[in-house]
Amino acid sequence: MKVYVGKFRYYYDGDTSVVVATTAERIEQELIKLAQEYAELAVDVEVRLEEMVGNPTTFDEWRQVGWDNEWYSLEWERCDILSDEHILKHVMEMV
Repeated sequence: MKVYVGKFRYYYDGDTSVVVATTAERIEQELIKLAQEYAELAVDVEVRLEEMVGNPTTFDEWRQVGWDNEWYSLEWERCDILSDEHILKHVMEMV
């Protein structure tokens, strides 16, 4: 079995959120959701989100938004899972 382990790391304090999915498309969707939520909270009320970050739609575009604004980093990797204990090992190594 294979799973995808994704990491959303905040630049300001290094705090990390970890997500797990069964496909590359799904892990990217989950990381994009986290990036969208962060961007909505980070943008000044007087500035529209579209004006600040444009209109990103892909994983690579959202990753670039995080990089450009020094907000967050998005990463994921594919892991081969041999047992339930094995998945926890990979998730903990990502953090």
